[in-house]
Amino acid sequence: MTYNYEVIAKMAADISKQMLKLNNQLDKIIDKQNELTDPEAQQALAIELINELKWDDAAKLCAEQGKEQGKRAKLAEEETLVRTELESLREELVGVSAGHITESAAPSAALESDPHSNAS
Repeated sequence: MTYNYEVIAKMAADISKQMLKLNNQLDKIIDKQNELTDPEAQQALAIELINELKWDDAAKLCAEQGKEQGKRAKLAEEETLVRTELESLREELVGVSAGHITESAAPSAALESDPHSNAS
């Protein structure tokens, strides 16, 4: 079996670029998650406010936590999707580095790397 190392290198570089973008996206998601307040601490504070009969303050805190819970769920979903994409790309990169190039991926990569090709 012969390998076209130029095509393999180009494909590996493209996959690495995609992975870098996803890693940056994942970092942003994690930063946003870290900005959210701790729900357990807020729950304890809300209970304390209720015990002190500060109903309005407790209600505001609960409303804020309701909104944050929605954000938490959305960010967790985004994180899962990005991590799944990263794992898929990692597996693809391992395959490409081992010389396993799918027929559908190889011709387009070969055309892109061939300076004599008319494909644009």
